[in-house]
Amino acid sequence: MIELQTINLEQILSDPIFDQFKDEMTSFYDIKKGDKIILSVSGGLDSMALLLLMESLNKFEFIVVHVNHHLRKDSAQDELLVRQICDSLEVIFYSISLNPNEIEKGESVEQWARTKRYEFLNQIMKQTNSNWIMTAHHGNDQVETVLMNLSRQSGIPGLCGIGKRNGHILRPFLGFTKRDLSLFVERTQIPYREDSTNSNLSIPRNFIRHAIIKPWEKNVKNLVNSIKGSVDHISEWKDALDFFIVEMILPKVKQSDNEFHIPLNLIETMPILVKIRLVQILLDRTNHQMWSKHQIKILKSFFHKEEIGNEHILPNGWKLLRDRTSIIGKNMRDTTKNVRMELLPNIPVEFNHYRYELLFDNQSELESNQNQEWVDWSLLKNQKLEIRSWTDGDSFQPLGMDGHQKISDFLINEKVDRFSKESQVVMTANNEIIWVCGRRLADWVKLTKNTKETATLNRRQIII
Repeated sequence: MIELQTINLEQILSDPIFDQFKDEMTSFYDIKKGDKIILSVSGGLDSMALLLLMESLNKFEFIVVHVNHHLRKDSAQDELLVRQICDSLEVIFYSISLNPNEIEKGESVEQWARTKRYEFLNQIMKQTNSNWIMTAHHGNDQVETVLMNLSRQSGIPGLCGIGKRNGHILRPFLGFTKRDLSLFVERTQIPYREDSTNSNLSIPRNFIRHAIIKPWEKNVKNLVNSIKGSVDHISEWKDALDFFIVEMILPKVKQSDNEFHIPLNLIETMPILVKIRLVQILLDRTNHQMWSKHQIKILKSFFHKEEIGNEHILPNGWKLLRDRTSIIGKNMRDTTKNVRMELLPNIPVEFNHYRYELLFDNQSELESNQNQEWVDWSLLKNQKLEIRSWTDGDSFQPLGMDGHQKISDFLINEKVDRFSKESQVVMTANNEIIWVCGRRLADWVKLTKNTKETATLNRRQIII
């Protein structure tokens, strides 16, 4: 058991690194009094320095989370060290043990480890009602990330590296170099564990670290800080571009949680980089991964092709379609395709991003529109009303027509784009279509001079 006396907090408090760290923490203005922070601590030099600096700062409530990936035989010793230090400091400690046998064929070990680590961190954050996750990424990590992204041709966002703050993730060490932290740990004798896999040059990040950055640092004074300055400049340029897009372009884009429409006349004369960045910003709510050079190249090709009906698959299940007047983006991960939902009077039903209601209100004006239709309730009150997606072979009698028409032909005549066709919903009464929702009522349920009972079918889009 490691005793608290073996860790000299007074020595940490008197070290110049402590003052720099304190200044860094004050720059996170969003951290409020009473906020709870989760520290991701592996047991390595960097994260142990973070743990002891936070303890010495004695300003914020924090919890320590350790993930044992079991990628080394001695990984249990890392967990033991972190656990014992937390016990000595009376800090709440959480850990999880992962199983490397769960890594899927072809999946990167590093990506698997990172994904599982953040899944657990976010799980504990939710479980403990914490506000922030803090990691020990430092300036050298920033350089490694930028060089890796440069080799992947991941565009301007890739050259911005990792941010000091990204959502609820904080990285207060980005202003420190690895040498800064190593000398600090040596001076204050903070215990840590060395990860033997860090010397494995078959791992891309390790190769960049040992074969490129270390020799480079010997020949270029202040290399890490110089690259960090360049990264900051690139980030400023990206922020300026994003500001222009968000303030000047985005307000003219029709969007909901699962769909957006970019007017072609809005973007046709804009540089291709602006078009690509606009799509990335629109997808940012659902897709936070770095785009690969292949994804960017294919997206460029999509914008260059001006054929109506041209499609492109985007990350996270989104798809782009070039229509007559706009570029349409739609989240295609729709789980309601084979679902039927019953509609009962005065009980709202949510289906495919819309809320449907069957209402009785004799005080309302008898005026139909795209999302509200009046029907003869005496024809429907003893029938089962359901909402579902349309399928091939469906037909109905459109309002004002004598004969029946296939839904597919009706949508073509209405010049409905392909994405909207795929998500089109119908309402049925005992399996007979009474409404192509938002487009046309069936003729047989319309109001007539003989109608004695009326009801309203309402549809409202759900905006999240």
